[in-house]
Amino acid sequence: MRNHKIFVALLLVVATVRYVSATWNLQNIHGANGGRSFPGGGHIPRPRNFYGRQNMLHHVNQVYGANNVPQQQQQQGNTAGGLREGFYSTTCPNVEEIVRDTVRKHYNNDPTLAAGILRLFFHDCFVRGCDASLLLDRTPSGELPEKLASANGFTLHGEVVIDATKSAVEAACPGIVSCADILSFATRDVAVLAGLQNFPMVAGRRDGTVSLASDVSVLPDPVSSVSTMAELFNKKGFSLAELVVLSGAHSVGGAHCFAFINRLYNTTDPSLDANMANELKNACPMKPPGSDNTKDAKVDFDPASPMMLDTSYYTQVLKGRGLLTSDHALMMDSRSRAIVSKLAADPENWKSQFSQALVKLSKLDVLVGTQGQIRQQCREVNI
Repeated sequence: MRNHKIFVALLLVVATVRYVSATWNLQNIHGANGGRSFPGGGHIPRPRNFYGRQNMLHHVNQVYGANNVPQQQQQQGNTAGGLREGFYSTTCPNVEEIVRDTVRKHYNNDPTLAAGILRLFFHDCFVRGCDASLLLDRTPSGELPEKLASANGFTLHGEVVIDATKSAVEAACPGIVSCADILSFATRDVAVLAGLQNFPMVAGRRDGTVSLASDVSVLPDPVSSVSTMAELFNKKGFSLAELVVLSGAHSVGGAHCFAFINRLYNTTDPSLDANMANELKNACPMKPPGSDNTKDAKVDFDPASPMMLDTSYYTQVLKGRGLLTSDHALMMDSRSRAIVSKLAADPENWKSQFSQALVKLSKLDVLVGTQGQIRQQCREVNI
């Protein structure tokens, strides 16, 4: 009997050691927050019947690919928390179809919506996180909202589509789907319409109730250097490579003259392609200081294929034909130029990386669970 008790005690010790070892390994993989997030990589939910390090590594490999597990990344920007594919599978099972059909209908009439909605998405997520705060016309505080900041204002395009999509979703599933998720689904859908392969978009975001124009200063501006942009992106948990990948959004859309006029007059930017400088001066003649920018012409970022998400943008940048100072900076900086060259040479790789970067961006500083609210209308908080 005594030997039997000793044997049982030994088994318990071994089991405890294995449990502590597995837990320690899990914390090393997941971080000090007890396994809620993977550093730099977003939320990875624990599978059911999860035990030990080996199953965890198998799950990580499934999510990231066996050769793509991040080795060491700083945890910057909150990309964790309650998002998953099929979030509305029981509460609003047709939501993604409703969004896709509504977006496609509007896109067929106006293909420039791809650039417009991509920009709405980036300008929303990069400021307060993906909480649809950019869509608010006003907030209870009465302070100037994000959309009226100088970086937004009249240059925003696509809000009407989000409004129409929200109305269609509310008709089917009232009070269920957030504006933040609708914007994320719509972004995926316009990207696909503009040339990407379809890809899944996680959901579960809730809508913010705060929107401040003063917060928009965290956005990179048209004259930013690579170092400045890299610092801003790093604070959000994005690498230089991801910065360059996301810059490829400029393969669609364009910019108004005021965004690049600094390269044309007083002294013409000597690094600007001479033929392009003449073209831009014809499109954007010099005007008196203080003139109304809303009257400015708009010039395509990528004249070769302005409606398609492709790597032609990178080809133009390498030729010295980047439109904005920040576009041209990608070619002038040796660190980013090497990445631009690789992306230009491998269009399918860029498309894959771009879709992955959009999903990662969609997880940035999100509100989940009981945080925020589900707005009835995207332009106003619920009273």
